[in-house]
Amino acid sequence: MITLTRVRLLQFLGLLLALVGLLGFWMTRDVERVELSTEQRVRINLPPNTFNASFLVVGRDYDYVQEASPCVWKAGVCYRERVGKARYGNRTDTMLYVQIIGDKVTMISFPRDIYLPHWVAKLNEMYFYKGPEGLKKEIEAITGLPIDYYAIINIDIFKGLVDAVGGVEVTVPYDMYYSDAAAGLLIDLKEGPQTLNGEQAAGFVRFRHTARGDYDRIDNVKSLAFAILKRLKELSLSTAFKAPELIDALFENLETNATPKLIAQLLPYLSRLELQPATLPTYMVEGTNNLAYDPEEVETFIAQTFGGQAREFVLAPNVTLLITNRSEIEGLADVYRQRLISMGLPSESIFAQEASLDPASTRLFTITKHWQDADYFTSLFQISKSQVDHIDFEESVDLELVLGRDAAQVLSLNSITVSQP
Repeated sequence: MITLTRVRLLQFLGLLLALVGLLGFWMTRDVERVELSTEQRVRINLPPNTFNASFLVVGRDYDYVQEASPCVWKAGVCYRERVGKARYGNRTDTMLYVQIIGDKVTMISFPRDIYLPHWVAKLNEMYFYKGPEGLKKEIEAITGLPIDYYAIINIDIFKGLVDAVGGVEVTVPYDMYYSDAAAGLLIDLKEGPQTLNGEQAAGFVRFRHTARGDYDRIDNVKSLAFAILKRLKELSLSTAFKAPELIDALFENLETNATPKLIAQLLPYLSRLELQPATLPTYMVEGTNNLAYDPEEVETFIAQTFGGQAREFVLAPNVTLLITNRSEIEGLADVYRQRLISMGLPSESIFAQEASLDPASTRLFTITKHWQDADYFTSLFQISKSQVDHIDFEESVDLELVLGRDAAQVLSLNSITVSQP
């Protein structure tokens, strides 16, 4: 006869085995990572068999709004006061492309005012419109490099992290003072080297009331990142990341698709990590407060930052292109179109349509007159071309890009960066 104690023991062992199995699954699963093409590996100077991982790290700050207080009735009249309330906004104030290669961490800052003509919106609005995956795709389009992971960080993470490590040493570059009594916000820091606590560190990266605005704030985020990493090294990274306060600070203010498997892969490098910061080159669009970028300049900048090699650029041909989606992936034609537009091709020359499934590979059709022009796109996507007498479409078009079953992989493996004519 099986006693109650034995039954409980068997139940406990069964539960323990289930937990061990679940833990094994949890520690081995990961996001589906895109393998870099040969050209992309050359651009970021990635040696064979070297650990690498790419991230989009985004910071969300507070929006301060005025709301009415609950109704107070006096002599039959409702009286309300306006009170300030802080809540996390949907715009992203800090955006970083982070690439880890071995023990080197390269952080490229993206100014929030970069304008995206195909969305009629700024880059810092994409999290609101398209979520983390949509923002990630826009950063990929600008860099021409795939991104594996994203981390959406609330500004309070700096407060929690800095308090968890006992403060950090930072040189404040100028006096910072800003007060908003309604929102309960006070930033009051004096210029010079000092040890910041969590509240002060949060104010340090939020302050933007300078002539250079967003650029100065980006510099302050970089300075604080250096200070936190330095402090973690002093405390011994392997020990520091076991601290409950540090874990709480990370996960209470973080939205991410990063996995425990990634963390396990990173552990051997943590004590040796070195940061290299940079800022994406942009220029002001005349008559606006928008920023723009030159694709060729960005590729050269990325190659120089990583010590790699950029491609030689060829001007895009002056042709009309029809993208026909036969991949059975809904909306993929629009993804191709938007990516090409974001990289410099004129929107009025690119059309997109959905069609039935075609199991063949992605390919290009061209009329005789534009046989040579087609080479630009076959080289861009690493696909074949065929000559046709005409292309059936409601508009007159010169080329037709037919997306087959492999279209999603073609887009991921071939960075789409073009020069404007």
